[in-house]
Amino acid sequence: MVIYVSVNKKKIIGQVTSAISDQLNGHVVIGNMELSFIRNFPHISVLLHDVSITDTLFTNHHHTFFKGKEIFVRIDVLKLIDHQPPIKGLRLQTGELYLYTDSTGYTNTYLFHLKQDTITTSRQSETRNELKSVLLRNVRFIVDDRKKHKMHDLVIEQLKLGIDSKEDRVLLSTKAEILIKSLAFNTLRGSFAKDKMFRGHFNVTFQKSAKQIFFDSINIQLSGQPFNCSGQLELAGNAPQFWLRLHTRKVKYDFIRSALPQKIASSLAVVDVNTPLNASASITGPLKGGDPKVYVTWQARDISLQTLFLDFDHASFNGFFSNEVIPGLPRKDPNSVIQLNGFTAKWHGLPVKSENIRIYNLSQPLLICDLTSQFSLTDLNELIGSKTLYLSQGAGNVQLKYAGPLARNDSTNAYLNGTISFKDASIEYLPRKVEMKKVNGKLTFKNSDLFIENLHCSVMDNDITMNGQAHSLLTLINTQPDKAIINWNIYMPVMNLGSFVYLFKSKGPEGKKSEKKSVLQTMANKMDDLIENGRLHVKLNADKLIYKGFEGRNALADITLLNDRYIINNVKMDHSGGHIAFSGNLLNKTAYHQANLAIDLDNVNVSKVFADFNNFGQDGLTAQSLEGRLTATVEASMKLENDGHVVPASVVSQIDFTLKDGALNNYEPIKKLQRFVFKKRNFDNIKFAELKNRLDISNQEIKINRMEIQSTVMSIFIEGKYNQKGTTDLSIQVPLSNLKKRDEDYNPENIGVNKKVGRSIFLRGRPGSDGNIKFQLDLFKDYEKDKKADTVIKYKVS
Repeated sequence: MVIYVSVNKKKIIGQVTSAISDQLNGHVVIGNMELSFIRNFPHISVLLHDVSITDTLFTNHHHTFFKGKEIFVRIDVLKLIDHQPPIKGLRLQTGELYLYTDSTGYTNTYLFHLKQDTITTSRQSETRNELKSVLLRNVRFIVDDRKKHKMHDLVIEQLKLGIDSKEDRVLLSTKAEILIKSLAFNTLRGSFAKDKMFRGHFNVTFQKSAKQIFFDSINIQLSGQPFNCSGQLELAGNAPQFWLRLHTRKVKYDFIRSALPQKIASSLAVVDVNTPLNASASITGPLKGGDPKVYVTWQARDISLQTLFLDFDHASFNGFFSNEVIPGLPRKDPNSVIQLNGFTAKWHGLPVKSENIRIYNLSQPLLICDLTSQFSLTDLNELIGSKTLYLSQGAGNVQLKYAGPLARNDSTNAYLNGTISFKDASIEYLPRKVEMKKVNGKLTFKNSDLFIENLHCSVMDNDITMNGQAHSLLTLINTQPDKAIINWNIYMPVMNLGSFVYLFKSKGPEGKKSEKKSVLQTMANKMDDLIENGRLHVKLNADKLIYKGFEGRNALADITLLNDRYIINNVKMDHSGGHIAFSGNLLNKTAYHQANLAIDLDNVNVSKVFADFNNFGQDGLTAQSLEGRLTATVEASMKLENDGHVVPASVVSQIDFTLKDGALNNYEPIKKLQRFVFKKRNFDNIKFAELKNRLDISNQEIKINRMEIQSTVMSIFIEGKYNQKGTTDLSIQVPLSNLKKRDEDYNPENIGVNKKVGRSIFLRGRPGSDGNIKFQLDLFKDYEKDKKADTVIKYKVS
């Protein structure tokens, strides 16, 4: 045998070279070769150095089809002598196999095919080289398909193959250590298992007749993470396919993402999980390029989860990712979904549940989810950290659904629907130090709109039922909170205004906040900003309205509350047998509040009106001295103290009134006329005809424009000013026609304020040394002269 090998060395080397070339239609270069036949006799080995194989267009693309630093070929000498295929083993040390396809479709893989002139001979051969083992070390395998954007780049650090060939199948006993540089089926999407080290010891079967390669329940490792895998490659037909199933336990979420293509990994970055998961993956698709279908499932138990919106602890759920929501459409981000099912978790101690959380279209993620929670309202204080609201007791229930963009923006809240309900809650509004107790009701969100449904509460023993709505509120809270308008309907069986004097108080200092920054600090700030700067439009309906001695019925109010003022659009009620309506505004200042009012009184009891309105800040005419049915129009401005009391000196008012069925009772200024006229007539109770006039009130002074008083006692005309500052000046004209005493059934009638009444006595009333008004005869009409002089002076000054 030794003699034969030595004599036929060149022949043996030629046979080995021919076997390696395998009739390739390319250029083969072997740098050097060695022959060894002592170590494994009767087997010999051929060592080839610096082998390269190139295709015919190598000079254009410069990718060598195959190159090997050292190739060991183990040969069975006995088969060689018997003219049978002699190669039994192959070892490649340091090499590269580069399968290249350019953008036009040209490929160097034709080198795997037989030359045309040897096909017939090849088909006639019934024997093949029967390799028993293959060993690859430091070998790079690259599939670079630029037409189909496929790139597989594997660095085979070590691959041992034991080959057992049967009649219809080949069993490969495999031990592998392979660095996956790229496993991209679409380079535009990224690579699977990029830069992951693959290790495993397993069996692979090749079914010859079906042209299938498959493996079942094999154990491998990817960068140290254990996986159990099954898979199949179907090589037959024009569209060869593959499928792969993987399962692993206690895998980190970051590892799952890093093992998927970059596009998918970026999409999965919308959530982050800190605790290991159990996960499975199914990957199916074409072998000749294109996006495979990827379906990843996972089970999470008691983990930590972070999202763009909220972070959760103790979360448990099942979930999956798929890049094929609608079969037939491209397996890309727009056709992908992430879904979580049976989600339960804690959010800063609050229990949270969700049946389904779905994220569609990962190129522009769309989130669809439901969220429910039941909790104690007191648990929200630290989370919200509001400076305006404090929750002291009660239970909350949240049921929300969201369908909108995953990316946070100013319109994010516009896609929120659901309810937040309260039970037996107590909520304190800190700036006004007022508490709402026994709060029960529901807030409903419809897209960006908010609806308040049958919210019941008690404020200082006033039972209140509220309904309301705020359009686009959840959008405006992020963009223009000062543009938000909340329409609020309030019903109260009895409203005691005395309980709401806090509305007149200047806002107190902000509530004490925790030094620890609240979880929802930004949200709390937006809520505070909305409450302080938004527009609250209130419609109030109260069966009974009381304030000290005042009592109104069937009160209806339309009021707009702004940051620094209340706008009274319209208030009306039944009062004292008539009706009252008013409008105006109240400007909130630090030390007081400026009120401007327009009041209409229709057929009301004048005595009660004067009493209820504190005699309009004057004491000339009081509730005790006046009676009748009053119809009046009042324009007034005044300052209100923090307790709601009027500052008398601040009242500026113009009153146009008509008084029917009027009477003066013990009205001192009129009674003092008895010193001069009609001493025997009864001045204690004077009934008079319809009384019309305009009163101007300013600086605690009443200006009485010329007014006709036709009474049961006499007829007089009065004008002047009345105050308590010592400058009262009244003029009374008493026509001499009054000398005739009037019968008890006399019915006084007006003749007109400017009617000539003939000769008259003029009286002038001014304060005496004791401060009381004293009347004297004004024989020379000095009042009229002084009046004209004052008018001239005021004209010159102006």
